Amino acid sequence: MKKGARNTKRDRRTRIMRASLIALAVTVAASMIAPGLARAHSEHAMKPQPTQLAAADAHAGHAGGHANHANHASHANDDVKLPEDVVVRFADVKLLDQNSRERSLKADVIGDRIVVMDFVYTSCTTVCPVVSAIMGEVQQKLGGRVGREVALVSLTVDPVRDTPARLRDYARSRGAGAGWSWLTGSTTAVNDTLKGLGTWTPNFEDHPVVMMVGDGRSGKWTRFYGFADPAMLVAQVESLIAARAATRE
Repeated sequence: MKKGARNTKRDRRTRIMRASLIALAVTVAASMIAPGLARAHSEHAMKPQPTQLAAADAHAGHAGGHANHANHASHANDDVKLPEDVVVRFADVKLLDQNSRERSLKADVIGDRIVVMDFVYTSCTTVCPVVSAIMGEVQQKLGGRVGREVALVSLTVDPVRDTPARLRDYARSRGAGAGWSWLTGSTTAVNDTLKGLGTWTPNFEDHPVVMMVGDGRSGKWTRFYGFADPAMLVAQVESLIAARAATRE
């Protein structure tokens, strides 16, 4: 056999072996990650949602005592709701971004851009890392439009612990680029903001898994429940951009 033929055959075997190793690595990684995602979803599903929290408090008051929200966890296993259009209100407060700059969510961060927003806290080890990973996928899919016509916003639900510096470190660990703002502030300012967006809960650890996509110009907002598909969020962004284009025709 000629030397060139032997080299070609050896190269082919090398490529096959490399492909097999990559496939094996992907399989192993998937088997390690999938249980974590399932566990995160399951753990969050066992936490009461805002309406259930309110119902629990009302029931506790009627019974003459304060019921533990965990006693109502069995009612939190309903199917994830479909996306729905919502009306939001922006509190007239100042927040702080990850660079300690004072910002108005409506005027400074959103402006007239299309927005994808999530709600997390940095000490969360189950749900929030998954939500941040979804946001990272959205950032990747939108590419250079982030920071220009699209803004990504992560608002902490734990302003007491999540200082700007802590958010900055967390943002870096999640691969956040320009155009992705991480916001905190005083407890009053953050809570007022969350209430206006319909995502506040008395206990921040019970916050719902929610992401929102909206148009700062038209005021159209859609709320997505659970671990939203990044492609679905991007599709909503594209739909809002197309709606803008149609109004100019």
